[in-house]
Amino acid sequence: MSGAAFAIGDWVLRALERDLAARPPERGGALLGPPGRPLVTCYLADPDAASSPRSWAPSRALAARVREVERAEGLELKGLVHSHPPGLDAPSAQDALELAAGLRANGHLASYLAPIVSEGAPSAGARHELPLGASKLGFYAGWRAEGPARVAPVAARALPLLRDLERLQGELGGEAPEVFVTDLGAGPAPAGRLALPGLELVLVASEQYPHLPPVLLATCEGGPTEQLDLRWPLALPDGERLPAALREHLAPPGPYRRGFGPAGGPALTGDEERARRAGFTPRYQAGDPDARGAALAARLLARGEGLVSAELRGRCALVAGLGSVGSYLAEQLVRAGVGAVALVDPEAVEPENLSRTCYEAADVGAPKVEALARRLLRVAPALRCEARATAVEDLSPLELDALVGGADVVLAATDDPAAQRALDRFAYARGRPALFVGLYAGARGGEVIVTVPERTACYLCATRTRHQAERAAGAVARPVDYGTGRLQGEVALAADIQHVASAGVKLALSLLLPPGGPAALAGFAEEPVAAGASYLTLSTVPRYWFYPELFGEVPGQGAYQAVWLTPSRDPACPVCGDRAARVDPREVPLRAPSREAVLAALTSPAASGPAR
Repeated sequence: MSGAAFAIGDWVLRALERDLAARPPERGGALLGPPGRPLVTCYLADPDAASSPRSWAPSRALAARVREVERAEGLELKGLVHSHPPGLDAPSAQDALELAAGLRANGHLASYLAPIVSEGAPSAGARHELPLGASKLGFYAGWRAEGPARVAPVAARALPLLRDLERLQGELGGEAPEVFVTDLGAGPAPAGRLALPGLELVLVASEQYPHLPPVLLATCEGGPTEQLDLRWPLALPDGERLPAALREHLAPPGPYRRGFGPAGGPALTGDEERARRAGFTPRYQAGDPDARGAALAARLLARGEGLVSAELRGRCALVAGLGSVGSYLAEQLVRAGVGAVALVDPEAVEPENLSRTCYEAADVGAPKVEALARRLLRVAPALRCEARATAVEDLSPLELDALVGGADVVLAATDDPAAQRALDRFAYARGRPALFVGLYAGARGGEVIVTVPERTACYLCATRTRHQAERAAGAVARPVDYGTGRLQGEVALAADIQHVASAGVKLALSLLLPPGGPAALAGFAEEPVAAGASYLTLSTVPRYWFYPELFGEVPGQGAYQAVWLTPSRDPACPVCGDRAARVDPREVPLRAPSREAVLAALTSPAASGPAR
């Protein structure tokens, strides 16, 4: 066996079966395919040929038709095929002479195909023979030699594009598929078209199909044409690969409508930008994808029915700081039904974050705001999500004012005390309830400070209460890094962090629900707020901090104790004090001046006073 292995389209094999195998010999025609490639995509019958039971000679009409197709479709002649009488399944001596003539007439071809259609099934292990109904097709080719051409068998295989398109039609519906040759800029290639209700699919394959995936183009009625990214399951039998790959993009029955959703799942949004942020892929199925996403959002409330209400879908939470606390807060609020979030964090996901956050290995290196937005949109595709990959102090006062003003609750979970204080100032000034969630050293305890403007002390005043407790019972606050001004990272378990953060989730949901409504959780935060006990401290280890002094020898007092503190407002506080003492937060710099700026100010002529 010699020469390159040839692929032949199964639609060509069907034509050979109808025109040659199912009719008495000898008959024949021409085989064509893309130039320079071992691929046959076209069969031209030769009804005008001179033929008899023992011979076949192509007609001039066939030669003219070949030239016409070569010009019109960009194909080239590969050779001639004809049928033989029973018992003759290889080219004859006369065929070798004809092959030599064919090679002389087509000097650009290195070889000239001469397949033979004959009776019987392919021989075991014969790589050059293909089944053709009750007959077989033996692939042979001729090469230049002195006198007659040198003839040898050539390995061949069927390219089953039509078979797979017909299977798709059976699964997806639509019209009978058609196969043709197209040119996408890289030369002619076999292609197939499947017209479904509301959707057209065009597959462009190479001679390596189905070992390699085709290019798949999808066009909805009135929509754009787009290439779908096929995951090609090589572990499946070759006839299963195309249907399996398309199941990730199409869900019958139609009529098909374009949307976006998780691979293999339903279309949950028609918004391309939302889909991009969620990492959704195009999906085609019946119905409105946005309505499907809204129905999913409504079902998020099913397990909280009576505790929360649909009012949450109209609420927005601003979450600043998306580490182990903030990412947990945001996810739990969205899973509970909150309809909008604004996310603020300047950092990227690091490997260390994976042990106690909702991020995944694929998120490492991505901005936290984008990674978290992607996760949240996959939970609730109808979520309204704003993401700011910046530090709080790098926002302008007007930008921070707008973020706080657009939220119904502010959750401050940054490691920057200055950022926490800035969020406190704006939330209190704009009448927005806020929660300040923080962990103590080693996550052996933590705090949730609730601020409700005009009803509780602000964060600045509340933390004075902790400072007093620390002076009396020992420090628990995490140390601040001198160089950055941020709290130092701590070794801690996710379970301990989330124990504290879960209290913040429940309080935030309570603050977001309308008071007096049917949701049982609506009044959860009201009792401590009304009593002025707006500062919750929690322990995750036994005999923590000042707790033994409060609980004494009460049995059963181990870890997970909690104490509500009652901070008081300082009348001179610029945030929550008397009206005359308050300062417009827009007038307070979000970032302390740099050392260079301070030195420049001190050494400027204006700083040294008027000249004498």
